[in-house]
Amino acid sequence: MKQIIPFVKDIKLEPKVYDVTSISLEHDLKLENNDSIVGEFNITGKYRINSVSISEESFEEIIPFDITLDDKYDAKKVSIDIDDFYYEIINEKYLRVHIDVLVDNLIYLKKEEKKIIKNEPIIEE
Repeated sequence: MKQIIPFVKDIKLEPKVYDVTSISLEHDLKLENNDSIVGEFNITGKYRINSVSISEESFEEIIPFDITLDDKYDAKKVSIDIDDFYYEIINEKYLRVHIDVLVDNLIYLKKEEKKIIKNEPIIEE
């Protein structure tokens, strides 16, 4: 089973951002304790502050990631990757990054049905 985990983060760029000229995403996500995906995203790039500027500003942002998987899944053989990555500029101040984390090979665990036996107390007279 595949699962997509969406992640969104705003990165403040100074003094302002007009246009992103390059951007890259690296990650070191891994499974920990068979139920948590932990690691970080490293986003780097360059941007221009206005339309006539030929000089570029550089940026780097390291963003931690930590999520616990639901206990209804067996994640022993899970693989983790990035499914999608895109960005948008918000009010010339923020770079909003959207990262879709792909978790593959999740196995849904069927819960055993538990039968409840009603016990009536024995009353002796």
